[in-house]
Amino acid sequence: MSVARLVQNFSQRRALIASGDPRAIESLTATLRKLGLSVDTLEGCEAGQKPVAFQGDPTRDILFLDGDLNAAEGGAFGYDAVLPAVPVIGLVGVEAPSRLRTLMTAGATAFLPKPIYGGSVYSALYLGVNEHARRARLQADVEELEARRRLRRHVIRAVVEIMAARNLDDEGAYQILRREAMRERLALETYCERLALSGAPPPAVDTAHLLRQAVAD
Repeated sequence: MSVARLVQNFSQRRALIASGDPRAIESLTATLRKLGLSVDTLEGCEAGQKPVAFQGDPTRDILFLDGDLNAAEGGAFGYDAVLPAVPVIGLVGVEAPSRLRTLMTAGATAFLPKPIYGGSVYSALYLGVNEHARRARLQADVEELEARRRLRRHVIRAVVEIMAARNLDDEGAYQILRREAMRERLALETYCERLALSGAPPPAVDTAHLLRQAVAD
């Protein structure tokens, strides 16, 4: 997994505040604007109402979700997956396990206690945004590995066909496929999948030359 640079500057980002606490909103808004963020307050958060749905932009939006909202429960924000589309920072008033669990279920990667003090906002931003990015990279890596795993059957089939057609062992057949995939600038699994879907015969290549190269490697 590649290591991405940690985000330290949050200017040009947009903070979305989901809270019915006027004092928290006022304090948080003032600090976020000093840090260069624009701030929008989501409608419908008063008296525990369900907030209006929104389409967050993963490249710039950060959601501040108040755990004291009844609307935060039950996936009201559509964040019932392991990783939400945008970073979520939980605002914690009542430190009850149920409230914390709700925020974690919503995908919070950092917490900000209430009453909110300006000096603690940047730390929550830093942790929340960068931890969300780290989890997103891990999830992408897992999905890529899973996709490649599903395609491995095409690699096995192609290796077996070349072994039979060229009278080679499995290593020699694999090297032929690997070099042909590199020549086509494709992942090995993708190349073998194309062979299987096209119904084409195993690649007609100079096996002796490729085997000599394989031994040299």
